[in-house]
Amino acid sequence: MEAMLAADTTPADLEIRIFPPEPGAGTLHRVEVTFGGDRELAAGTFDATALSPEAGSPEEQGERLFGALFADPDLRCAWAEARGASPARRLRLRIDPEAAALHTLPWELLCEPAQGQEPARLLAADATTPFSRYLAGAWKAGQPVLDRPLRLLAALVNPPGLPSHLPPVDVAAERASLEAALAEAPSGTLEVSWLEGPVTPADLAAELQKGPHFLHLVAHGTFDTREEKGSLWLADPQAPEGSRGVDEDELAELFRGSASPLRLVFLASCRSAQRSPARALRGVAPKLVAAGTPAVVAMQDAVDMETARVFAATFYRRLLDHGRVDRAANEARSIVLHAGLPGPQVPVLFLRLRDGQLLGTRGEIQGQAPETFWKSLLLDIKKKTCTPILGPGVLEGQLPLPAEIAGALADEFNYPFSNRTDLPRVAQFAATDRSDLPHDEVSGLLIRHVHNRWAGPAKAESLTAALRASAWVERSREEETEIHHQLARLPFPLYLTTTADPLMTLALEAQEGRSPRRHRIAWREQPERGDPRAPEPQASEEEPLVFHLFGTDEDLGSLVLTEDDHLDLLRTVSRDEHNLLPLEVGVALSTTNLLFLGYRLRDLDLKILLRGFLLNGLRDWKNRMRVAVQIDPDDVDGTRLAEAKHYLERYFESSQIRVYWGSTRQFVADLCSRYQEESLRD
Repeated sequence: MEAMLAADTTPADLEIRIFPPEPGAGTLHRVEVTFGGDRELAAGTFDATALSPEAGSPEEQGERLFGALFADPDLRCAWAEARGASPARRLRLRIDPEAAALHTLPWELLCEPAQGQEPARLLAADATTPFSRYLAGAWKAGQPVLDRPLRLLAALVNPPGLPSHLPPVDVAAERASLEAALAEAPSGTLEVSWLEGPVTPADLAAELQKGPHFLHLVAHGTFDTREEKGSLWLADPQAPEGSRGVDEDELAELFRGSASPLRLVFLASCRSAQRSPARALRGVAPKLVAAGTPAVVAMQDAVDMETARVFAATFYRRLLDHGRVDRAANEARSIVLHAGLPGPQVPVLFLRLRDGQLLGTRGEIQGQAPETFWKSLLLDIKKKTCTPILGPGVLEGQLPLPAEIAGALADEFNYPFSNRTDLPRVAQFAATDRSDLPHDEVSGLLIRHVHNRWAGPAKAESLTAALRASAWVERSREEETEIHHQLARLPFPLYLTTTADPLMTLALEAQEGRSPRRHRIAWREQPERGDPRAPEPQASEEEPLVFHLFGTDEDLGSLVLTEDDHLDLLRTVSRDEHNLLPLEVGVALSTTNLLFLGYRLRDLDLKILLRGFLLNGLRDWKNRMRVAVQIDPDDVDGTRLAEAKHYLERYFESSQIRVYWGSTRQFVADLCSRYQEESLRD
């Protein structure tokens, strides 16, 4: 069981998308501003030709660019609204492929002018506004790396026979600079291997096959304006004393053919980030992103040696600290600025991770022998003696969480009390005049969310219908850490859930070789005496059962939403549990080891689940029950962990409890990673 995040402290999502001029619009580019992933704040226009020539300090250039981008009153209002809603914003600049000429602008200097007592802010150098040039595409971004140490391949390329305008690469100086930059990395977090000298494409490919997580590549980069292609200069295997420019297409194939878990490429190469105005995915750095590398840092011009060293040192240190690549780039650029070094705008981050999370951390198992815990859990999953129970926290990042829904209902029904994030209480207030009113409102709210975020229909019979008609499956599968898709890859025959949504079923349908069935408890209906209600056939790995304990979106009358709903369910289950639950569900609750995901300790649905379904009539099985408990550090003070565990022990008495100190997403990613590693060893 897990206590989910008490509050989301990550920056709000803000995407600025720039399109090419529409027919008849002249030089005016259409701009759309989207906030929170699904809320379109405004659309307007941007005229790049109105920009004055580059001159002045970085701040002055950035303020001119900001003024031009937000010259349209609607866009200016959208920026102000997003700024007011969330001071911390993750900024994704998404330039349409047909507007690729705009990539020549110094977007990393984008500067919000001073307002009142607040100074001007260089957005790409502020930790509260992580900035990237975002490249969308139909590719999987991969999941955050959990293993340590991280493997970094440093390739310092100095081939013979370079063109006369390219000076030899000073390998010794470059190595000393990188070693100085990496010296600040915490002990045990980074393992560096070196590839130096006249490196050929085959040499680089062979090293990538060894599985580095990062590639730091120092080489000369050039851009052919006639061919509109970028190249990196490597040794020519056909001419031992020569070199050749390996163009972006060949480099992309080299990286695409690698079995490496490569997550980051740092191109410390002059002009390696220059882009052709003809296509957005032309140029070495963008090509590597298109080939499957989630993050590429590249230099869009010649870079000062000290600037490069300071940027790299801060970038790697901060990335290893928190794992967010866009935030690390901002922090590194900030240090360059404050040091008064030239070229803070030269390093550019191209990204295909929406949340910037390149690295992750494993949670911590409390108590002795943590590896025994994992070994036992993996064995239970293989033996089909583990049952996951999904709570509302697994919806984070996909659908509004209960607190968000409660806030929307509170606004809609003018809720007068202070506990505006307590969904059962707010829904109870909304049901004062008509008991089914909050159920209809919640359904409509979720359908509108799907419409706004995943281009679902504006109206639908149910959330399930809206999601099936939307791009949820395809879009969510791009996120390797999406919880439902990860759980669908584990061989559970039965998935229990107290959420009403179909996400677990849809994720299973998208998994090859699995044909799920979806059922709910009929708690409002008069139960029949005799045989328990059992959906046929029995659940299996190939035909898993998703069973909803608190109702589904396709039958709003079955939803457990208000306080009265929770109490009525508890009373019904306490009286007729064995007639309400299918036999295999009852057996799973009483005899298998339970894996709770997405619950807060204080949630009413968790208490109903414990008191109604688990404690009622299951006392004979308690000594055999092992319960996996996850507690997010943001939800429970670490100094009060013992109190939290005592709270759980009151409910589970003599059960075997192990506490995982980490979030739902961490736990599921950790579990799936370990299961995959174990499967490869079998």
